[in-house]
Amino acid sequence: MNAPDPLLPPSKVAGLVPTLNNTGWMTEALDEVSEAFTVYAASIQEESLDIGCAYGVATLPALAGGARVLACDMEPRHLEILRQRVPESDQSRLRTQPAVMPDVSFPPNSFGAILCARALHFLKGGDIGLTILRMHDWLVPGGRIFIVADSPYAGPWYKNAPEYERRKAAGCPWPGFVQNYRELLSASAKPEEHPEFMNPLDPDILRRVATAARFEVLEARWLRGASAGRMEKAHAGLIARKPT
Repeated sequence: MNAPDPLLPPSKVAGLVPTLNNTGWMTEALDEVSEAFTVYAASIQEESLDIGCAYGVATLPALAGGARVLACDMEPRHLEILRQRVPESDQSRLRTQPAVMPDVSFPPNSFGAILCARALHFLKGGDIGLTILRMHDWLVPGGRIFIVADSPYAGPWYKNAPEYERRKAAGCPWPGFVQNYRELLSASAKPEEHPEFMNPLDPDILRRVATAARFEVLEARWLRGASAGRMEKAHAGLIARKPT
């Protein structure tokens, strides 16, 4: 077992590292879609974007493979820690920038690949659609997005899974939306340290939103959790391509 990274905040949950801004956790292991991003980013000449990067679980291996990465997060302290974690040999290929979705903007054709892992479910439906649409503009033709979102079967909101399934069957566009997220927390949790709402996603939602943004969907599927327990449907994953 690897020794804990002294640069990261301590955690009481195996495989997860708490964020510094009350927006959940960073996994210490890569899911399959995030891993695919690290491989793809290292195979192209263009710079890649890791948005919602936290402490760099995907940025670090992408850099190690030779990729050029712009790492973005809404919390500047996460980026400060990430910069300290990057080896000197990779520093020249790393840029960092604080960014908040959906407001962040980049010039068209800026990136060859974009990873957004475990961040979109903190947005409401309209903002998710807007963010994916903007990603289409940010990519070069032929570029790819790699998306991972928490599913309705994970986290404290798993209690709402039957309601998610009912709403999905009824055709609700955002069936996993949880307005009362803080009410689902355990008695020991501090509500003020958690978001007010959560918008868990499934593969069908990701496929729909990406298609509406003019992407060619390469795969959309459930993903196992990357942390301890490896829940079967912990996340929804998508890889899609901007047409040439």
